[in-house]
Amino acid sequence: MLRVSDDIYSEKPKLYSVLADSENWGKKGDLSFEAWIKPDKQAGGGARIIDKITPGGSNGFLLDTHPGNSLRLIVGSEILNVKNCLEADKWSHVAVVVDSKHCTVKLYLDGKQVAGKGAMEYLDDASTVTRAYALQRFIDACGSRGEFPVKFNGSIFTVDFNGDPDDRRWGQGYWWQNSRLPYISMPMSGDFDLMKPLMRMYVDDIFPLCEYRTKKYFGFEGAYFGECMYPWGAIFSNTYGWDKPYSERKDPLQRSMWHKWEWVAGPELVFMLMDYCEYTGDEKYLVEKVVPIAEAIMSFFENYYKVNDAGKLVMYPSQAVETWIECTNPMPEVAGLRSITQRLLGLDKRLTNAKQRARWKAFMSKLPAIPTRETEDGVALAPAEKFARKINVENPELYAVFPFRQIAVGYPNTEWGVNALKYRWDRGASGWRQDDIFMAYLGLTDQVKANLVSRARNYDKNSRFPAFWGPNYDWIPDQDHGGVLMKAFQSMLMQVDPYSRRIYLLPAWPEAWDVEFKLHAPYKTVIECSVKNGKLVGLKVDPQSRRKDVIVADPYE
Repeated sequence: MLRVSDDIYSEKPKLYSVLADSENWGKKGDLSFEAWIKPDKQAGGGARIIDKITPGGSNGFLLDTHPGNSLRLIVGSEILNVKNCLEADKWSHVAVVVDSKHCTVKLYLDGKQVAGKGAMEYLDDASTVTRAYALQRFIDACGSRGEFPVKFNGSIFTVDFNGDPDDRRWGQGYWWQNSRLPYISMPMSGDFDLMKPLMRMYVDDIFPLCEYRTKKYFGFEGAYFGECMYPWGAIFSNTYGWDKPYSERKDPLQRSMWHKWEWVAGPELVFMLMDYCEYTGDEKYLVEKVVPIAEAIMSFFENYYKVNDAGKLVMYPSQAVETWIECTNPMPEVAGLRSITQRLLGLDKRLTNAKQRARWKAFMSKLPAIPTRETEDGVALAPAEKFARKINVENPELYAVFPFRQIAVGYPNTEWGVNALKYRWDRGASGWRQDDIFMAYLGLTDQVKANLVSRARNYDKNSRFPAFWGPNYDWIPDQDHGGVLMKAFQSMLMQVDPYSRRIYLLPAWPEAWDVEFKLHAPYKTVIECSVKNGKLVGLKVDPQSRRKDVIVADPYE
């Protein structure tokens, strides 16, 4: 017996027959049908139950028992499979419900849903990731056009979860390690206008206070950016401590040990601003805004720390983000300072002067080496030259991979990053965890694919919108979760070398995924690419003169 409700049809059809009045079935978008079937034990399965689709097409629907005694449902371009679920010589009830309003397809066997749990779950992996990227970009656009940067803990979409729609885990201030993550993908997606609120707050509003604070506290020139700051630049009051005012303290720094010496925000900000200037070609902003901040940050580290007998800075006391809080020469600051100095020295000489270049070279000569440690598989990146007292679950050793790209695709010693990833203390694919990006930067295709699919499917099940991530470590919708997702996805497709003009195409892309994309690169470059059946079938580079800088990864080359 077959029953279809598109305008109600019920019949015991004849084998291989055309069903009466079926011409318009499914045109309304909504559809449900059910059938009683009994697979023949001798035949070995593999039969069509109802077929209203062009073979090989996506213009209808099909339900069959392929392969064997499995169930396969095709609705448009979506496919659901439940393997070996039917018993031979036994009657089974199969039902399908397609709901166009809520974008769901559900497949039932004997009254139990066996496939298709909703808008996200019934999509295949590639479609799920694609939709997650597109929806997160939409959320970014919605939250990035005001006076203030995106709030990582909910953006503008917080709702009444705990009785107050303005309630946010981790408060109303800005935490740099969280606040940067919605922005790290924007240069490559070409959303330069969306970066302006972050730039305006940190460059125009906060930086002057950072300079003033450094002079006031320590009596020397320079600037450092704290991890936790209000939009006007003050350190969080609870973080700084209420016990004594500045004038009565021997140590002018904050009381909280969670990020007392966490100063990677400065190098990261400069690195991000240099990306913006390279992508947009805004040399005026680079010279007038970015270079002065970079020099102030260099001055702070050079003045705050002393050099050893070898003339190298000894960064102690220090910490590696919030995780290791007793460190010497922490990876984030060492890699960050090396990166921004290298990029400054690589600027066109017409944008700098001889005095600046000499100062930058002298500063570079003082920087310690990238910290490493030994593992069973050889050398690995380390959180710091010396590190102790682990209190959080970040992986600062991999900051040389991302964001600072000292160890990555196209560079020597990539195995240091691979070993660090293998032996990392903490791991995951949600919230602000950056494992997905590390994997992409190291060319670990299978690992980043698995992480990215898991991330794209991990949305709040109490929310209807399938890009309301979280709460994870933060809040709903978790903008760190979506920010990492976007950057990891982009980095699988394309990576740019911040120290040269090289562009690495498809460095961590799965061969089984077809793709068409358009992404931006430095020097006002736009890359359009198409991959089908594991082959590069289309590549357009604008301007064409940049084609020589594009390195296509094996097996697509």
